[in-house]
Amino acid sequence: MKVKVDELKEKVLAGVKKLGYQGEDAQTISDVLLYAQLRGNNQGITKITTGGVPKATDVQEYKVVKQDRCGALVSGGHSMVATNNAVKLATELASKNGVGIVGSNHTFTSSGAIGYFSRQIAKQGYIGFVCVGNGSFAFVAPDGSAEPKLGTNPFSYAFPYTGGEVVFDNATAAMAFFGIVEAKLKGEALPEGIGFDKDGKPSTDAAAVLDGSVATFAAHKGFGLSLLVQLLGGPFSMAATKGVNEDDGAGTFVLAIDAGLLAGKEEYLKRATALVNQIKSAKPLPGKEVILPGEHGDKLAKQATDSNEIEIADAIWEELVSFVSN
Repeated sequence: MKVKVDELKEKVLAGVKKLGYQGEDAQTISDVLLYAQLRGNNQGITKITTGGVPKATDVQEYKVVKQDRCGALVSGGHSMVATNNAVKLATELASKNGVGIVGSNHTFTSSGAIGYFSRQIAKQGYIGFVCVGNGSFAFVAPDGSAEPKLGTNPFSYAFPYTGGEVVFDNATAAMAFFGIVEAKLKGEALPEGIGFDKDGKPSTDAAAVLDGSVATFAAHKGFGLSLLVQLLGGPFSMAATKGVNEDDGAGTFVLAIDAGLLAGKEEYLKRATALVNQIKSAKPLPGKEVILPGEHGDKLAKQATDSNEIEIADAIWEELVSFVSN
């Protein structure tokens, strides 16, 4: 159904507040959810009613555990709020020392569309990398198995150039967990070859796969990237992995690099912009166009904002409205 964007924003903020968040924290969570929803990303408003955003009373207190010249470790807080704070801290460290690295743990919550956070880093003139280890939550099978051992383990990078940012955001799973949740709510079948039921048999039934596991994308290649994310968002950040230090919760790794650290800001932007223009000049295949990572989502978001209207599946919208109203 078609929903007014203004009404969507109102309902999302009301839903987040109903879960007990207030002030800047509520606005941050709402902004991250809306960022995803307006871009057609499955990390959006479904999280409010399905446990992706827990009650505020279930979230541990946020604190900075340690900090030195280039790095910091933070703990607790809602994952989206903690990551937002980590971005601010990482860019502050990078502004002083060229590089800022922040790890978080004990969040126990869904991180949302992490392209939101890497983009914030790039908008300030830094190169951003953000990835999330899902703690004790395991839903993804390593290549060669159907047994869930990994999180969906998303990663995102963002690079500034003159006129914008290149923003890549992707789960290392063949499909993000909340993408499968959305498919279940919509009654849609999953693509073949990505999911397994609880007995390890291939399945396209979203409900059955939610009780089982999914594969990594691109087989062993996605598995290699998933393991990278798990190591950075797990052991490096003193966060949990399935069966190991499970009380330490989910972890996020945030890296900010001064884009002019090696070449100088002006020279970097000149070269990055030239590279972007060169790529965009590639002759497209028939019926195709060359678009940078992040551009498709930005186009959808602009269309929705300009028209003040967005298409949302009936079941998802009705569930949010019912949650806010009851």
